[in-house]
Amino acid sequence: MRKLILSVWLICVLCILFGCKRAEPQKKEPSSKIEFRQDGTLNISNPMGTVKATFSIEIVEKEEELMRGLKFRDQLGENQGMLFIFEYPDIYEFWMQDTYLPLDMLFIASDGTINYIYENTVPFSEERITPNFTHKFVLEVNAGTVKKYNIQTGDKVTWKRHS
Repeated sequence: MRKLILSVWLICVLCILFGCKRAEPQKKEPSSKIEFRQDGTLNISNPMGTVKATFSIEIVEKEEELMRGLKFRDQLGENQGMLFIFEYPDIYEFWMQDTYLPLDMLFIASDGTINYIYENTVPFSEERITPNFTHKFVLEVNAGTVKKYNIQTGDKVTWKRHS
């Protein structure tokens, strides 16, 4: 009887050690199949009106587009960006879950003034990015863009939709 109990115990230990692998969370692969949709053009100017940078933008304003943002994309062109348009000014939080690209985020007030900048986000991070001011728009561009064009709070953003 003692050998039977010992055998069962040994089998249980072996099953625990070797039999059950913990399932690893699955990350969805990035997709270069998600085409950049050029919906408009955006300019960033200093307070005197001199244009610092021009971008082709994809405009998102439907709830499902706002929630998805740049998730699962593995590329964004040098002078491309995504402009988030919210229904009303508020403090909208962002995070990088399922986002493969490091980004610079520009938070823009209703009048087009950049009032908060968050540079070089960490891909896949679930840390909340919370600006200090209300905003109605957010522009996401490749990390390093803010430094490259010396974009600062107080700069103005204007854009035009393509027909």
